[in-house]
Amino acid sequence: MSSAYDLTDMKKLAALATTTLGFLTTPLVVLADELNISIKKSASGQGIDPGTSISTVISNIITIIFIFGVLAVLFMLITGAFNWITSGGDKENVGKARSRIINALIGLLVLALAFLIARVAGQIVHIDIFNLKIPSLDQP
Repeated sequence: MSSAYDLTDMKKLAALATTTLGFLTTPLVVLADELNISIKKSASGQGIDPGTSISTVISNIITIIFIFGVLAVLFMLITGAFNWITSGGDKENVGKARSRIINALIGLLVLALAFLIARVAGQIVHIDIFNLKIPSLDQP
């Protein structure tokens, strides 16, 4: 029986995935700190403080969803590029890798549009989604 990948390719792919996930999860703590994701703990230390506004909870949930979406797009781009490099010139494998990369770029476009829609919706209902402080030229 012949498979698309032999055991050494699977080991290489597993090592690449483990290394990539290690590098990708490290900045999440810093990113969460930069985006000011703030969930107050209750006095008992169990769950979310009942005094936390619903806008803060919604903003945090949307931010976390976008972080995972961006990480998924990045993972798809990396695996598509890896598959393209290891295809060995096989047209079928190159085509699959190209379609994976194109689908990842389409996913990135969808994420960008969803980000824009979420920001506009947040402005309409007065919820500061993503807690972004965008600098402008008139600020010192």
